[in-house]
Amino acid sequence: MPESAVYVMEKMAHGFRRMGRDAGAGFYDYDDDGTRALWSGLKTFERRARSMPDEDVRDRLLFIQALEALRCFEEGVITSTEDADAASVAGWGFPAATGGPLAFVKRMGTDWFAARAAELAERYGDRFALPTGSADRLV
Repeated sequence: MPESAVYVMEKMAHGFRRMGRDAGAGFYDYDDDGTRALWSGLKTFERRARSMPDEDVRDRLLFIQALEALRCFEEGVITSTEDADAASVAGWGFPAATGGPLAFVKRMGTDWFAARAAELAERYGDRFALPTGSADRLV
């Protein structure tokens, strides 16, 4: 879990005593009738707005999923690119027009994908770095 997420969870539980739904207060406020609304105190965690090109937003959403699929492929968690693509599209809604995350990598070309992943890693962190060797096996 990223350090920033740990900070938020610790602050919510120990700083604000918001232990979750069972305790009646967490990220949401719960009314007696069961309706919920985001807790206004979450504004504490807001970050400064950061301008980002539309292409980066799109690519960050697609690439993080494709990179994770590549990591799973590299680790042997998945062995069939076709099954992984079908499961991604049907299971969590990866854009069907791409064919799935691994088909997306193939269609874009591994050289282009690797270069773009390197750009994203430089701008937004190592989570966008290409796993070694996995893209080469997809060609």
